Amino acid sequence: MKNVFIKITLLFITVTMLMSPVMGNGVVKAQEINYLTETEEKQIEKVITENMSKGNIPGLSITIVKDDKTVYQKGFGYSNLDEEKPVTSQSLFELASNSKAFTALAILSLVKSGQIELNDNVNKYIPWLKVKYKGKEIPITIEQTLHQTTGIPSSTINMIPVSNEDSALEETVRSLIGIELDSEPGKMFQYATINYDVLGLIIEQVTGETYEYYMEETILKPMELNNTYLIRNEEINNQMTNGYKMGFLKPQRYEAPIYRGNTPAGYIISSGEDMAKWLKIQMGTMNEVDFDKEIIKKTHKAYRAVDAAGDEVFYAGGWFLEPNEQVTHDGMNPNYSSYVTFSNKEKIGVAVLGNLSSNQVQNIGAGINEILQGGVVSNDIEDSNQYIDKLALGIILVLSILMLVVLIFIIRFLIKIYRKQLYFKFNGLKSILKLTLSLLFMLGLSYFIYLIPSLLLNGYSWKTMFVWSPISVQVALYSLYIIVWLIYLFFILKIHFKKE
Repeated sequence: MKNVFIKITLLFITVTMLMSPVMGNGVVKAQEINYLTETEEKQIEKVITENMSKGNIPGLSITIVKDDKTVYQKGFGYSNLDEEKPVTSQSLFELASNSKAFTALAILSLVKSGQIELNDNVNKYIPWLKVKYKGKEIPITIEQTLHQTTGIPSSTINMIPVSNEDSALEETVRSLIGIELDSEPGKMFQYATINYDVLGLIIEQVTGETYEYYMEETILKPMELNNTYLIRNEEINNQMTNGYKMGFLKPQRYEAPIYRGNTPAGYIISSGEDMAKWLKIQMGTMNEVDFDKEIIKKTHKAYRAVDAAGDEVFYAGGWFLEPNEQVTHDGMNPNYSSYVTFSNKEKIGVAVLGNLSSNQVQNIGAGINEILQGGVVSNDIEDSNQYIDKLALGIILVLSILMLVVLIFIIRFLIKIYRKQLYFKFNGLKSILKLTLSLLFMLGLSYFIYLIPSLLLNGYSWKTMFVWSPISVQVALYSLYIIVWLIYLFFILKIHFKKE
């Protein structure tokens, strides 16, 4: 009996150990990986924790690859702040603009198979897409679209419709019909996310398949990216991190609108685990993958026919090529951020995924790469959303004080009217004219406030601003409208109520 008990106990321990990587929901728990030196680990985790704290980032997934080996893979913080659910290497994030490299691969695969040519005009495949330069129709090519030289304004992100329909991609591209280009096609670099949605629709038109199906069958499956997705659905919700954005100095849970038509440019979903594979595939160190390495190399080839996008930085196929042949792309969605960088020479790659729209994700990724390259961490890009949030909060505080003061004056005025210390004075046509002109002025002023983003930010709207900027911006705008109309109310009372 004793022997039976011992055997049962040993069996239970064995089963428990085997099952320990499995969580209660049946999902395999991701294991942390760390083959860094003690010095590298300390320096890297210092960069991560400091910038994560500075940026108020809820959760991060960090992946580092050297040659064909994942040397560091770890989650920091939470995928869900309320439930304190930790981030793991299997946690899912939107890749934002790091989605573009996937679409570029698909386009170059179609070129390799002879189905399209880079110098083909886009309207060969999308006949109804007509764009203009200086008022005249002008063609744009697939190559120009791939390398961001079409001249399509960056503000066209404003025009991407909120939609989860199968027709969302075509709806998105149709928004460009008749658009006036900012520059002549092929003459200068101008980053416009919607360029890659045009490429996504070309993929559909050429293959006869949906973008999502073609990408899954032709790109994701051959690359064995089994934890990368084109559509958010119930199947992946358990591993999907919650998205956040800044608001009143802290991260706020934010359910962003669904822009399915922008998937080719910004809404592919993946994990740290798959980013490790992706980096190895890009650097050519994952030999077991059945995908043409020459096509991958072509996406890293900088397009130098136009001026640099930055300080000796050129655009390639969904990637920026930096000095020393460093291949990089950052991405920011309304509630997610990403940063991917690798060197084909050194065979070192870094991927950082975050569930907050923050420039600190880029700072972390660049900082980690500098440490691995033996350099000094110097990259410190200011977090634009944090700055905007603080500015909006300051405006709200000032306007709140003004509101209080104006309300006190209005209440005192109303009390005087109630006590019959002030009386309504009507001067016939003169009073009507004053009221009409003042009301027209106020409506004009209100409309001008509505136009501010369009005037100052090259065509953006408040609607887009509310999606992409901190929550406090919307409150600041409404506060501005309230104070403006309160002052107008006081002005009207002052004009039309007098002492006898």
